[in-house]
Amino acid sequence: MTVPTDEQLKEVAEMYILNQYAPPGFTAYLYEEQDDPDDDTTCHIYSTEWPKPDEEALSSWEIVDTEIELVTVEERDDEAREWTVLVEALVTIRDREQEEDEDDEDDEEENEDLEPQSRSISVYVTSDSKGQLYVVDAEE
Repeated sequence: MTVPTDEQLKEVAEMYILNQYAPPGFTAYLYEEQDDPDDDTTCHIYSTEWPKPDEEALSSWEIVDTEIELVTVEERDDEAREWTVLVEALVTIRDREQEEDEDDEDDEEENEDLEPQSRSISVYVTSDSKGQLYVVDAEE
């Protein structure tokens, strides 16, 4: 088994954040579950990448920009082939509901008003028997 370097682990985690976890242009829609499987009148919320034509979303948002600030390997378990990489990123998010309510303005002006949010994201990396690295999970 080849042991990955810190640089390899950092690259996998960074690419995952930029391409899967918080890619610029990604839009999410939040919906309330219409069925009540527990029959207890609790509210179940879920998100999806695609708008539903037959339901109105509770809210929606778009990732405008993701800027990686720092990537560090936090934990290494080479024997178990499990690693935790911490990614510090600035993520700029636009609330799509506000966008629809406002007059049509230039996108650059809207983007200037948006504040990036600092995010600390733990990325869990593992490898298969051939040594190929992949991400199994990520959480803030």
